[in-house]
Amino acid sequence: MRYPILIASLSTLAVPAMAQAADCQPAFVDGDHSLTIDGVNIEPGGQAIRDFQVQVQNTGDAEACEAIIRIARVGALPDPNFPGYKLRARGHRQVEVLPDPSTGGTADSDVRVANAPPGPQSRAVPFQVIVPTEWGLRAGTYVEQLQLALIGQDGNIADLSTLTITITIPSAASLRLAGAVVGDGRSGPAQVDLGNLSSTRETRSERFGARIFSTAPYVVRFTSVNRGNLLHEGGREQVPYRLYFDGTLVDLAGASEFPYLNSTPKSGDRRPMSIVVPPVVALAGHYSDRITVTVTAL
Repeated sequence: MRYPILIASLSTLAVPAMAQAADCQPAFVDGDHSLTIDGVNIEPGGQAIRDFQVQVQNTGDAEACEAIIRIARVGALPDPNFPGYKLRARGHRQVEVLPDPSTGGTADSDVRVANAPPGPQSRAVPFQVIVPTEWGLRAGTYVEQLQLALIGQDGNIADLSTLTITITIPSAASLRLAGAVVGDGRSGPAQVDLGNLSSTRETRSERFGARIFSTAPYVVRFTSVNRGNLLHEGGREQVPYRLYFDGTLVDLAGASEFPYLNSTPKSGDRRPMSIVVPPVVALAGHYSDRITVTVTAL
């Protein structure tokens, strides 16, 4: 009897797997950041500008990976004396610093990261911090922390970084005399012309004063070449006079200091000054003295 033999050919049917979507996983490269602003000059219209960059990469394999950097303040509001600053992004666009990390982003707070590359390469996102360094600031070192949140294409936070900003405002002071005439109209010491002295009444100067700018408490000091006397041009005869500063008689024959315990506002402190010469009978001629006024920030 014959038995038929059935030979079946078995083969494995390979079903191609579905292609996985490319993965966009943005991440910060450098971790936390710090920025120090010091060595600044305090002057009208002054400002200090510091540049820094935030590096963003794609740890996935997507060729096109976009993200958003959103910046918010961490912790309590800063010291009321904290120098006001501006944060700018690419194209000098001002960036809004959100008051709290939980605050939703706005058109002014979100900085777009265009096409972070995959792999070890990264995209540099440039920023600037601009600090006005004009009078009205108070000396000290100020520190503030900002949170940088990297928002992925799905709207979720992909990574976090901290930016610590340290701003140092130096102790500085400046003095201007208002109402006194500059020697040649452009430079040189200011002059107060008393005119002709009288033998029967006091001679008083026109109103003038000192406008003082300081980022710290300050002291004003006076020195007189002739120790509170007007010296005749021939160098033989002297006429005494009195100088008043901020309503107080200045001791020009000794040490005279006027301390003030606060910094000044942006417009400065105005301290009135006046000169009084008692009635005098003296040799005709020109009399003068040179007073040096020094203001020192403490």
